[in-house]
Amino acid sequence: MPIFQLLEAVLIVFKNKVNAEEEIKNGFVFQSYLGKSLAIESKNEEAVKLALKKGFALVVRRHPEVGFTRIKTLPDKKFSLKKIYENILKIDKKGSWFFHISEHMLLNGSSGNPKLVPTSLSLNKIIEIVKSIR
Repeated sequence: MPIFQLLEAVLIVFKNKVNAEEEIKNGFVFQSYLGKSLAIESKNEEAVKLALKKGFALVVRRHPEVGFTRIKTLPDKKFSLKKIYENILKIDKKGSWFFHISEHMLLNGSSGNPKLVPTSLSLNKIIEIVKSIR
């Protein structure tokens, strides 16, 4: 791989990290049963990683164009997305959801598999579901 392609890749990673800061500032902060939580519409997965590092217990990220949604928590045994998963499945009958065995990731859709169906639930509806859990 030529050095310029490598440098280009590094530049993209840095840009994503800088943009993630702004996306977190513009996100919706709320309290959930897990603690301080954040919901964002973004294409940038770095925003989720950074938000968790900044102390958010739960982060919801919805892709603004395709609607794929990811919900993640810190990798701590006291955090589980199982209740959210169960409640979402009661409402979203068409979306393709994957509940990770760790119970810290609830993933809808994938850029690598075009057969997976994005959720029809809006970001606001997902926030409502998360906030309803005690």
